[in-house]
Amino acid sequence: MKNVKQSRCVIGIKGQTPDPDYPVDIWFDSLKSVANVLSKENQRLLKVIAEQQPESVTELATLSGRAVSNVSRTLKTLGKHNLVEMRSIKTMLRPIVIHQEFLVVVNND
Repeated sequence: MKNVKQSRCVIGIKGQTPDPDYPVDIWFDSLKSVANVLSKENQRLLKVIAEQQPESVTELATLSGRAVSNVSRTLKTLGKHNLVEMRSIKTMLRPIVIHQEFLVVVNND
C-alpha cells in the first residue's frame, strides 16, 4: 500500500510504533480519546461544516440542532486536534473543516 495516495487523516495512538505505510497526521493519547473526539455526533458536525459551510458558530448550532455552547466546546476540542480551524471573518468566527475522513492505525504488536 505504499504507493496509494491517502486522502484521509491518519490517526495514531501515542506509545505505539507507527506503521511506515501510514504516516500519522494526528496523535491521540488513547483509543478511548479517539472515540470521544470522533463520536458519531462530532462526525455529523464535521459533515455539516463541510457540506453547508456555515458562516458562524451560531449558524452551525442552528444547522446541527445543537446548543451554541455545546457546538463551541466541541469546536475547541476538534480544533485542539487539528480537525477544524476557526477563521475570523469580520466580527465572527467561521468553522472550517481540515479533516473529515479518518484512518485509525492501531499496532497490535
